[in-house]
Amino acid sequence: MLNKEEIDKLLKVKGEVRGVVFQTDGKYVLEKEGEEGLKKLEKRAKELGLPVDYRKGKALDFHPIGLRVISLLLIKDTFGWRDQELWEMGYAAPKTSFMIKILMRFFINLKKFMEKIPLYWVQHYTIGKLEVVKFDEKDKKAIVRQTGLEIHPIFYTYLEGYYNRVIQFVEKNATTELKEATFEGEACHVWTLKW
Repeated sequence: MLNKEEIDKLLKVKGEVRGVVFQTDGKYVLEKEGEEGLKKLEKRAKELGLPVDYRKGKALDFHPIGLRVISLLLIKDTFGWRDQELWEMGYAAPKTSFMIKILMRFFINLKKFMEKIPLYWVQHYTIGKLEVVKFDEKDKKAIVRQTGLEIHPIFYTYLEGYYNRVIQFVEKNATTELKEATFEGEACHVWTLKW
């Protein structure tokens, strides 16, 4: 169960994220749990003193990145969801993302899309780096590495689902696999994309 000590620790993590993530969370909860479920989530957030607006928050405003993780943990805790359900939440998120829809209009070619991945990261996050370290059209495989941000594992579970859906916009049979690794002595997360 999410407690004040864990919340305080997460809120101290350096870096920020755009507010659009909370609106996306709210839409998903509304779809899965209905209006009463979203009200239940909002009530829990308010009781914990969390400044999360799942309905009308400003999409482009920046918020502490720890608050992003807190939202995922709060959703998991409130509804008794497992990690797989947070993966599915990440998988559903790109369907409601305005930015992803715009990107998909311009980058129907997977190679061009992969070139834009690092730019997409910096538009949403003020910390960390996302880079494509391998793109092999012949073997139908790409490796994407995220460095510079070490945070709760639930964030990466969500992102794995998210990336799986994003690549499927371009390659319908694509899959992702997440691994923790080390790069130049620093912990990182590596997604292998296959299509």
